[in-house]
Amino acid sequence: MKVIVPVCPVLPAARGGAESPADAAAGARAVIGRQLARWGLRHLADDALLVMTELLTNAVRHGRPPWRVSVWLTLQEGGRRSVRLEVSDAGPGIDVELVRARWRHPSGSLTCGGRGLFIVDVLASSWGDDRDDCGVRGHTMWAELDAEPRLSGRQAVAG
Repeated sequence: MKVIVPVCPVLPAARGGAESPADAAAGARAVIGRQLARWGLRHLADDALLVMTELLTNAVRHGRPPWRVSVWLTLQEGGRRSVRLEVSDAGPGIDVELVRARWRHPSGSLTCGGRGLFIVDVLASSWGDDRDDCGVRGHTMWAELDAEPRLSGRQAVAG
């Protein structure tokens, strides 16, 4: 089962009188927070909002308008639920494996950027970048968060 909630179908480029991407992102955060509460997943709000903000910031900084934000609730076989956040734009996308390889390389550094995706990598159970129509029409950065609360090391040992 997949429940799709279009959070903010299209975010405009900042033009005279148009809503700025920052204002649109604030509105998208509010909608996502309310939707998570409706789904009984309020405990995911902080992580989900941070992940969505990082993905949207990258889209605005490196991509091209229009930007689109959506959130899905997925139910897998066995009852596992996850929340999927997506941010689409008309830009070319990124090579996720190259980004991860830079983190693993001894000379890799987060001082010149890449911290936002590192945060996404830590918080999300999985994430990636899907190119639309071979990259001609843009791409979608996505991240999935497990809906079940994570156990800390102590809780897992005690349980």
